[in-house]
Parts: sequence; C-alpha cells; structure tokens
Amino acid sequence: MSGRGFAGAAEGARDPWGPGSAKQRRFPCGNSQEKITAILTLGLLGLVAGCDDPTPEPTSKEKSPNASIQPTPLGSGVLALPTAPPRFDGGVVGIPVDSAGRLTVADAGLPPATPLRPEEPLSMDGVGTRDTSGLSLTAEFRWDAPPKPPAGVAANTEAAQELRKRLSPVMNVELASVGRMRLSWESAVFPFPPGTELRSRLDRTGHVLVWPSRGAYRSVAPGGLRALFAERRGDVTPLVHAEVKVRGKGSAFGFETERQELRSGFGVLSLEQAKVPASGPAGLLLCRALVELVGVEPTSQACAPNLVPVNAEFRWQPKGGITWAVTELTRRTDLRVEELRVPPGGAEAKPGEFPPGTTGILLSPAELASLRRAPSANVTPEPGAPGEGLRAVNHEDGLRYLMVDGVPAAWVPAGGSVYLLGLSQSHYHVSWRDFLGGHVTPEVRQTVPGAVSLGEPADAGAP
Repeated sequence: MSGRGFAGAAEGARDPWGPGSAKQRRFPCGNSQEKITAILTLGLLGLVAGCDDPTPEPTSKEKSPNASIQPTPLGSGVLALPTAPPRFDGGVVGIPVDSAGRLTVADAGLPPATPLRPEEPLSMDGVGTRDTSGLSLTAEFRWDAPPKPPAGVAANTEAAQELRKRLSPVMNVELASVGRMRLSWESAVFPFPPGTELRSRLDRTGHVLVWPSRGAYRSVAPGGLRALFAERRGDVTPLVHAEVKVRGKGSAFGFETERQELRSGFGVLSLEQAKVPASGPAGLLLCRALVELVGVEPTSQACAPNLVPVNAEFRWQPKGGITWAVTELTRRTDLRVEELRVPPGGAEAKPGEFPPGTTGILLSPAELASLRRAPSANVTPEPGAPGEGLRAVNHEDGLRYLMVDGVPAAWVPAGGSVYLLGLSQSHYHVSWRDFLGGHVTPEVRQTVPGAVSLGEPADAGAP
C-alpha cells in the first residue's frame, strides 16, 4: 500500500465519515486550507443530517431527559404519591368501597343524602354482589309492665307470660358497612305481616317498606316513619332540627357508649349509642330511623359513623312513652348484599299500597282460652252482650291495640271493630293503647261475654 493510501486510512479511522463508516465519503486532494474548509463544511452538513437519526442511548454519565419529571423523593426514600383524588370528569361514579367491599368515608364527611319522595319508584341498586361485613342486632320495643289479673279468677299467669313474650315487638336489624340497613319485623304484633322489612341506604333519607315476599315495595319519605308504626299509614310528619345535648357516657356490649338528648314538639328522645370501631356508617341508618320517630330530621348531628344505637327512651308530650333496646349485637363478615339492596332486586313499586293486611286479631281462640284455667262462677253478662267472646270497637281516629290481661289480643283500625272468640266466661283486665305508647288507657275490669269500646261514635250530623 502507498504511503498516501495508509495516511488516508489512518485519517479515516479517526473520522466518523472515514473508511468503514456507514456514511463513508471521499475527499478530493488539494491544499490544506481547502481540505480544512471542506471538512468543516461537511461536518456541519453531517450534524444537520443527523437530526433525522434516532436519539442515542445515554451513557451512564449523561443526565436522563426525564429526570425533571420524576416524583420528588421523601426524606425516608419513599416516593411521595399524590393524595388528591382525580377531578370528576362527568363520567360514571359509584359508591366508594375498599377491597373488602366496605364503604370508605372521606375525611370531609359523608355526602349529603337525597330525600325519598313518598311515591318514588327507585332504579336498581348497584351496591355490588359480594358478601360484606357489618353488624346484626336483635332489638325490641318495650311496652308497659302488665297488670295483675283480677282477683277471684282462675288466671293462668304462665300462659299470659308466654303469649306476651311471643308477641313482644322484636325486630332483627342488619347494618352493612356498604351503607345499607335491613330491619325485619318478626313479631305478629306489628301492624304489618311478620317478615315485612324496612330498608334504608346511606345516600337517601327516608326508607323503603318491603313486602314479606320481597316482590313489592313502596317508598316512605322522611317523616313518614311515625305514622307507619303508629297508624299503619304513610302520612308525613313535619321534622325539625333539634339541638343535641350530651348526657354523659356509659357502656354496653363491651363498648363505650355516649348518651345524648334530643327534643321536639312530640317529646324527648334519650339516645345511647355504642362506639363500635370499624363499623363505618352502618349504625347511622338506624339512628336516622330512631330520631325520625320523635320528629327530628334524619340529618341530625347525633347520627354519625362508628356509632351504633343500643338504647332509646321516648317520652311523649303530654304523657306516655316507650323504650327501644338492643338485646343482642354480633359482628358479621357474611352479610349477603343481595338481601340488602334498596329496593330489592326485581321488586315492583306499589305507591300508596301496603303489604296485605291481616284481620288484626293476634291470638287464636285456643290461645285466648288459655288465659283462664277454668271459667268463673257467678258471671252475669251485660245487657246487649254477645252470646260468647268479646266484641271491641275503636271510635278513635288512630289504630289502637286491645290489651287483655296485659296481652295484646288485637289491633283495631280507626273506626273498626273485632270480635274475639275463645275467651272463657270470666272477668279480665282490659285496656287500649297505640303502638308508640302515646295513648294508653287505664285497665278496667271487663266481663266476658261482653262488649268494649274506645271513644265516642262520630256524629253523623243533622239530616
């Protein structure tokens, strides 16, 4: 090889455009100044042409072009992740739950609930399908202590006690962490068939009354619960914002409790709630129902997450009252969401209707007969009395219960009547009351066969 050729090869090895390069170029011979000028010119052209080439991988000493957009590291070395939720873009949103299906509540508090309208049909509840956690409660309303039987009769106190127990106003309550409540009336003493349910959800105030078959329901607006219990009607009572007064602390079921007092035109509610950790908003729905019975808005500050009502004492104006108390409280992890939907899946809305009613008679002839071990001697029926049994007429404007020896024997609608068969020829203590205990008459001695009435017949007016 000539010296010129060797020199050219060495020079090309130092130049990326020299021999062996993908962009090899041959330069014409000339003086040094011309060569330098040509080399600089071609070098600039090579830089321009290189703009179309891919960016080379950075070496370990080069700074990454993405370094400026990396998250800033914390002092501990853990990356600081954004904590603010993404902005709502108008798309579909759902109820916020964690991986276990429990409702998550933001620090800012619960979103405002929308009131149900009295006859509003509801769309399908999309709460989910997985079993969820929560609480199961057994609770009851406690009526007045029963009277003693009349003197001189063969009373069967054991039978009367058993009947009172069976007809105690007991309810089962399921409180789910996904923000649903199902309250089931198990006793025949309620003015609805056993198995009738009251369901509620966190994002709506008011309730849904569900037929025992779960095939139908009706909406109950906020303020409608009092008339539902007391009158078997859907009338809406005006609600007030009541001041919540703290009345100390206590304990129940192994939990610390706090006691509060709320006052309205109907009376005073003394409410005791247990602080149950990790129960979420479940107890809030039950609290809404209780404060509504005294005519207080369900948005009351007394109702808050992680508080579960365990005792409520109602004192009515001008007199009367009733107590509600939890007798059992159990944590659950297997609550079936399908049984908590509001409304139930596939149920038909029936505005203005109620579950098929019963006759109102709560005891069979055999059960009524069991109140006496034997008929009483020297019993003289009153004039106009039926040949047997007891006829009862309610002239008042509200539903009333007929109590026989302290046992609820029947509920009688306003202006209605019942005829009880099976009572032995004897003397009984008879009284009337409404469900919530605001209207209770004293016991009177009643002869059977006989007839009893409450109030005066309505005046039909002049012809």
